[in-house]
Amino acid sequence: MRLAMTLMIRDAADVIEANLRYHHAQGVDLFVVADNGSTDGTAEILERYEEAGLVSLKQMPGLLTDVWATARTEIARLAFELGADWVIHNDDDEFWWPLTGNLKEALGAIPERFGMVVAPRTEFVARPGESFFADRMTAREARFLRPPKAAHRAHPEVVLAQTHPGQIWLEDTSTNVFSGRPGLRQKGADPSARANMELIIAPSFPIRILHFPLRSPAQYRHRVELAAAAKQLGAPDRERVRTAYETGRLDAIYNELMLSDKQVARGIAEGWLVEDTDFRDYLAACPDPLNGGEARGGFPDWSSERRDRELEELQLDGMYALTHYVRRDKSGTLRTASRRGRYRALNRAEHRLKELERRLKKIERSRWWRLRPRRPRLPRRQGSVLRR
Repeated sequence: MRLAMTLMIRDAADVIEANLRYHHAQGVDLFVVADNGSTDGTAEILERYEEAGLVSLKQMPGLLTDVWATARTEIARLAFELGADWVIHNDDDEFWWPLTGNLKEALGAIPERFGMVVAPRTEFVARPGESFFADRMTAREARFLRPPKAAHRAHPEVVLAQTHPGQIWLEDTSTNVFSGRPGLRQKGADPSARANMELIIAPSFPIRILHFPLRSPAQYRHRVELAAAAKQLGAPDRERVRTAYETGRLDAIYNELMLSDKQVARGIAEGWLVEDTDFRDYLAACPDPLNGGEARGGFPDWSSERRDRELEELQLDGMYALTHYVRRDKSGTLRTASRRGRYRALNRAEHRLKELERRLKKIERSRWWRLRPRRPRLPRRQGSVLRR
């Protein structure tokens, strides 16, 4: 089995190498990466992995909201063309953590009749300091109740609006009829083609996702700056962040999100946080793939009792993810897609208008504008116009 992982990234130099090293150790054979114009050294890191044959890199500069609409689908289909059997869609700050074996073994054990695996997600909380994130961030939410992600069998006609399981579907180019299933939307309802047009969700949850969204004040500030440049701060639930960004108070927002040792201890005592050093220790032991390091298995240190307990909890969290986040009706997803399309069109129009204004100002400041030929003023005829 050949396992591929897709990544759509921008300025992730503080985390991308750890991401590649960890997932290579977990059995990922190939990374298909779309770089949205990184300027912090991310592109140079990716180029080293590309030279080693581990990364297929595509440069996709431009306004993120414009690139995003097509980049996810493009790199997902590219993974199929490169021979992948399974495709994981990931972000640079997320780490897929299997509870049995490594990632390749966990997905390889999925029965053939199932085409998609849902992975529940949790977050590690922000901690003080500027050192390597995995060494500092060892406290996470106890349950995996965040919106899930999905891995699926590779397919030449896969379409992604997002990496959420309800936003992945297959396209039938012979018809534009839109039908849906729980956790799956299909373009095409031709019964003769349906056998090859299904990505049925597996009823088990062997993988969970560890998310590290807030790694340092500088990383958070830059993340907000990129979101503002991409017109992603307009939603009502982001008004506070937008106001803080416009008034230069982002550090205050980050300090509120960051937990002290006392707050972490209280969270652990109350049961909504857990101390989790397994990921830190596993990552530290991962071999360097650029120096010939081979992929290793999963983590062998867990007892069978702990593994069974963790698997049981993950099944409950997986069912929670399906019932709370995966859309079951096509009307809701169509409304969302229509709303997203209008929002992107408005963003593009605003971007073009600002670009036009910028060009006009540049022309007005130019020497040519100041020296341009001007129409001579005609002398005012006396008595023909009365000045009031």
